Amino acid sequence: MRVLLIEDEAVHLLKYEKCAENLPYEVELNTADGLKKAIKLAEEGNFDAIFLDLELHESDGDGISFLKWLKKTKLKKSPLIIIITINRSYSMHEIVRNLGADYIFGKKKPDYSPRLVFDFAYNCLTSRPKSEQIHDGIEAAIVREVEKIGFTYDISGKNYLVSAVSVIIHAGKNNPCLQKDVYPVIAQKFKKTDWSVNKAIRNAIVKTWRITDLETLQKNYTSNIDYDTGVPTNKQMIMYLADKIKRDCAG
Repeated sequence: MRVLLIEDEAVHLLKYEKCAENLPYEVELNTADGLKKAIKLAEEGNFDAIFLDLELHESDGDGISFLKWLKKTKLKKSPLIIIITINRSYSMHEIVRNLGADYIFGKKKPDYSPRLVFDFAYNCLTSRPKSEQIHDGIEAAIVREVEKIGFTYDISGKNYLVSAVSVIIHAGKNNPCLQKDVYPVIAQKFKKTDWSVNKAIRNAIVKTWRITDLETLQKNYTSNIDYDTGVPTNKQMIMYLADKIKRDCAG
């Protein structure tokens, strides 16, 4: 289990490091005592879990800032996010949950200990159904491919595109109809209309072709385009990505 611990108090860091050395399962513990270092490690690493001290009083940032950064950033793997805090505020707990936190441990609770946090994370990660793990792996692969082409995290419609490719892969249809087989599924998931999903994906493709250099596009998108517009249609893009991910997985 690869863990990133973000904690600025040396005493707590030492407790987690000593605990990791004596666990009955293998843990690779990486530590960061500040926001910048935490972001750098999170980008470079492929962590199963992130333990985040919410306050980071002695740091160059705080836990909320890290969660906001994490929410808008697509990592190679979606880690389990565990908050460690002395803050007992219900409203604060709601904020961090909305920012993607999976669980919150209170440092002031009588049963709190590093071992409790490690065991909780390990049990969560090892008890997930295999089908969920496979699904997450495919989602991560799709994200990597769309980002290679030039779809950045701030492009509206990117998430719909990723979901559309995922729907195609799991449906297993060779010639799906986007209007019948894909858009309604995504619209229900995101609580949008079919038309708005269609338009958002279209706008994302057009914007990406406008802001990405030609060499990057030609290298990472090797399929057909609509010659009237100069960019791929929604179906051309979705099917290209779905076919590529399936070939890569088969390989």
